[in-house]
Amino acid sequence: MSLYISADVVKHLENAHPLDLIRQGKFSEFCLMLEGVSHFLYIVWNAKHHKKVTLLEMELQAEIDKFVLLRSLLDNKNNRDDVICLQNWLFEKNGFDEMLTESELERYKQANYYAGKFCMGLQQQYKPHDLNNDLLKELRRFYRLVQEDKIRYINQLH
Repeated sequence: MSLYISADVVKHLENAHPLDLIRQGKFSEFCLMLEGVSHFLYIVWNAKHHKKVTLLEMELQAEIDKFVLLRSLLDNKNNRDDVICLQNWLFEKNGFDEMLTESELERYKQANYYAGKFCMGLQQQYKPHDLNNDLLKELRRFYRLVQEDKIRYINQLH
């Protein structure tokens, strides 16, 4: 098994720091790469543990991974506007490909909704830019849950 990242995406990322891309609003390629890596790692981890994976789970995890990684790059004290921009871009003002089927669109919308709710909970409870032990424990615990338990947990958040 392998992960392919197109040469165009790699070329775009070679000369740009992710934080600069965030500030310029041009971090789609970075997120595309992050999503691919997230999917790959999620499939491998679950296969190693003999667990089935759904497409919704993969998309949900990728959205969470994007938020946590990008958020960890932002300094909460000096870049409040960057944080708000990131939250809006990932969870509120995002667009979906018009070529998606109805079921694909619904899956992406669900993943986005649940990831947004989970990440806002992380934002309130932890300092996501500071990948401390408590936050990492929470992320690991959530990562290991099956889809039904993830959705149940998220629905219990405020």
